[in-house]
Amino acid sequence: MKLTRLLVLALGEPSRITPGIFGGSVDPFNSAYLGSQLVSVGAGGSLTLEFNTPISNSPANPFGLDFIVFGNAGFTITNGNYSGGGITDGSMYGNNTGSTRVSVSMDGVTFYTLNPALAPTVDTLFPTDGAGDFSLPVNPALTNGAFGGQGLAGIAARYGGSGGGAGYDLAWAQDTNGAPVTLNSARYVRVEVLNGKSEIDGMAAVSPAALTVTQDFSNNPLAHGWKLFGDASLFQWNAANQNLQVTWDSSRSNSYLQLPLGTVMSRSDDFRVELDLLLNDFQGGVNPAKPGPMQLAFGFQNRANAESTNFNRGTGADSPNLVEFNFFPDTGFGPTVWPAVISTNSEFNYNGSGDFQLFDLPTGITLHIVLAYTSSNQTVLTSIRTNGVLVGPVASARIGSTFGGTPFTQFKVDTLAISSYSDLGLAPGPYASSLLAHGVIDNLVVTFPPPPIQHEQSLLAAGEWQHSFISRANWNYVLQATTDFQSWTNLGAPHAGTGGQLQLNDANAGSFSKRFYRISATPNF
Repeated sequence: MKLTRLLVLALGEPSRITPGIFGGSVDPFNSAYLGSQLVSVGAGGSLTLEFNTPISNSPANPFGLDFIVFGNAGFTITNGNYSGGGITDGSMYGNNTGSTRVSVSMDGVTFYTLNPALAPTVDTLFPTDGAGDFSLPVNPALTNGAFGGQGLAGIAARYGGSGGGAGYDLAWAQDTNGAPVTLNSARYVRVEVLNGKSEIDGMAAVSPAALTVTQDFSNNPLAHGWKLFGDASLFQWNAANQNLQVTWDSSRSNSYLQLPLGTVMSRSDDFRVELDLLLNDFQGGVNPAKPGPMQLAFGFQNRANAESTNFNRGTGADSPNLVEFNFFPDTGFGPTVWPAVISTNSEFNYNGSGDFQLFDLPTGITLHIVLAYTSSNQTVLTSIRTNGVLVGPVASARIGSTFGGTPFTQFKVDTLAISSYSDLGLAPGPYASSLLAHGVIDNLVVTFPPPPIQHEQSLLAAGEWQHSFISRANWNYVLQATTDFQSWTNLGAPHAGTGGQLQLNDANAGSFSKRFYRISATPNF
């Protein structure tokens, strides 16, 4: 029998809980099994599903995958006494041992098959974990063997916060001749079962592991979440040219155009900013009494630190928590491009002269500048291009030691800023610095981790308050309660975030005529 129809049942978030007296949490040992949860497709059958919002083909997605299909396969528990909640050897039950074909379409008429050599069989790896994030795929390089000897905690650790399922990439699309087809998006997904049987619990589009904010300055940035601090005259939105005109003037107070990001980032996170910069002119050491080079800067700051009256970038010892692009004009030491990182105790990351590059920036030419920090290799880099061609070498610095030779500790940043630093706190002398520069900034893109609390759900069941949400690794969470909004009480010890779903409960909620709740999230760094 051929089944080709749209079924809301199998579309959207898969099951987190199986209802009924024999139900419970869905996890890799206890898959969904009810007819109300699954659509079963046998050999020769197919299921076509439509997404309300098209799936985007995004190489920036985790592992490059664009959507996930969830089945009802589970890991077999192989320790006979079920101690520790169960241990698997990686073998499975309920999985399709045959084969499937997955196709995608934008219009529901013309379908393109995803390369069978790359597309996994539907309803095999990876069993659903209802405590995980259904928009985050599991590392597709993992095999059954990676789960041998593991219980639920070990499986969850290998999932990395994911809710499981098989991941697929729109870049695998082919035409009827097997030739690659470029698809920017797809609205329809078709699963055809060639052999065996696949049971489908749901599908989900992959959400990027990071958030992206773009600003092309076609509108006033102050109307879109940006803030001004210090001398507002240094940052002028040009409505006619749809760009931002910036003056870096160290004779003024510390001044920033800031975009608060709503989260805190450390050396455990990935983040980046890129923008177009057209420099009209610049002069380091413009003040004869302060002849050294002050930096032209933009990047990531800790807003509370940067706005403090004690914050002084020019001293080299009073500017904590920065990850920023720095350009120092030549004042006798050579023009310098430096992806500078400063710790919470104002120590500079420094591994030697390889941390920065000596080259000048041209004026009158639009430069595309990227400042990116990658946690996997603990490296921050700066690249500068014009018309796709590098201007000078890439400046790359690995987080390691400080100027004093001690290990670099940590940084905490929460705001993107275009920064004009002041020299007003610097005493005149041969090592004091100053700067005056003018330029235009446009086409800014910033990528950063999501907030520490997402997708909140609350439920009062049998007198117990249950609050669930998607957490973030390296954060601690505490459920708090109040009856008057004047004082808040911690309900239990902090719980470490996993990157997946976390549930915090108040078993005594029924003892109060009224009680209000919130989640306190604190970075664990």
